[in-house]
Amino acid sequence: MSIMTQLEFELDFSHSEKEIAHYILNEGEKVLTLSIKELAQKTYTSPATIVRLCHKLGLEGYSDFKIKYSAELQFDLAHTNRIDVNFPFSKNDSDSMIVHKLASLNQEVVAETIQLIDFDQLHQIVELLYHNYDIDIYGTGNSLLAALSFQHKMMRIQRNVNLKMIAGEQVFMSYNSNPNKVAMIISYSGETNELIKVAKILKDKKTPIIILTSIGDNRLSHYANYILNIGSREKIFTKIAPFASQTSMEYILNVIFSCIFKKDYDNNIKNKISYDKENDVRHPLHSPINDFDD
Repeated sequence: MSIMTQLEFELDFSHSEKEIAHYILNEGEKVLTLSIKELAQKTYTSPATIVRLCHKLGLEGYSDFKIKYSAELQFDLAHTNRIDVNFPFSKNDSDSMIVHKLASLNQEVVAETIQLIDFDQLHQIVELLYHNYDIDIYGTGNSLLAALSFQHKMMRIQRNVNLKMIAGEQVFMSYNSNPNKVAMIISYSGETNELIKVAKILKDKKTPIIILTSIGDNRLSHYANYILNIGSREKIFTKIAPFASQTSMEYILNVIFSCIFKKDYDNNIKNKISYDKENDVRHPLHSPINDFDD
């Protein structure tokens, strides 16, 4: 489980440890500039309490916490004035300010996601999906919304992407899996119990598993044959909306689709345009937005 998720869940935390957790979550990257004594002063606790909390998080101590929490936040001391991914705008912002802040947020999230991409893993994932026409995708909530868009694109290049929307059906889909299929599991937290159950079943079925998840030692990542990371500055609970994680997921899925598309570029372009011209009825034949020549 990632450090941020553990801090939000507060499992078996004492009152003092909860105060430290609240402070870290509220202050975010600012905590990384504090010494253990400074953090203790600001939380009205002690260095020993902070060390105990670090041990509960599975860390060796405060220095280990700073290194790993920094990695989770993709934090660089050179980065200043970054958009708060959890609260990118305030109640006093004008409409135009919200427009520009969300644009900046999307740019930052994409830039951070690029830094997280393991290109060797990406290449292997693209090759696997390119040579396999039967792909099962698992996810819940916003992850499933991103998967739907991916499914829509992949259908246009003759890939059968299977999704189940009704609760419980994803588990049944995993029972029907086999080594000849490919499974993709999308989960920001990597701690969704249903998806952990699915991953266990898929492992037993010897199905190759691609996982898209945030940085950190979450349970789901342990089942991955291939893994790509989603930007992980976003909190699980305390946020306006999943702006950052959704953008990061969709960007990675768009990259995967585009790399597969490129492998048969000319054929895919020809088939896509031919299909759309025959079946798209959004506009009349002689519309000025039509691609047909007179």
